Amino acid sequence: MRAGRRPPILAFSGPSGAGKTRLLVRLLPALRRRGLAVCALKHTGHRHPLDGRGKDTERLRRAGALAAAIEGPAGLAFFGPPSGGVRALARLLPPCDLVVAEGFKAAPLPRVEVHRRRVARGFLCARDRRVLAVVSDEPPPRRLPTFGHGEIEALADFVAGFARRPGRGRRRAP
Repeated sequence: MRAGRRPPILAFSGPSGAGKTRLLVRLLPALRRRGLAVCALKHTGHRHPLDGRGKDTERLRRAGALAAAIEGPAGLAFFGPPSGGVRALARLLPPCDLVVAEGFKAAPLPRVEVHRRRVARGFLCARDRRVLAVVSDEPPPRRLPTFGHGEIEALADFVAGFARRPGRGRRRAP
């Protein structure tokens, strides 16, 4: 892990219900076994109840605070205006080797498409050239590294290779 260097960001994108969160929950331990420190970001179009009406942080923001944060023994939560995109949001994270970003389909990021035939007929990679690989239960419409939903170790090798490419994140020791 190198402090001061911006880690690469790899988005995991696909329609709701395709299994993005489930995939990342299984992928993160495999990336840790490969020696990578990974942070995660999630994009949602829904309002979150965490800073709901009547909560202290919401009351402070309504009273005029631009942002409010709360920290306890188990973690930190920050509530404020949108950060200005995934890269700005990633700058708020602690130093790491890789940031995985769930969603963020409109962001100009390299991405892994998560696809399930029963959820969506079409593929994101058919129209988005930023897709570097696909996790799917059927072949994608163009030639890309493709993994089944259960091929976590092979996907982890691919993602670790992405994170360690020269000029990105941590480099392998000589």
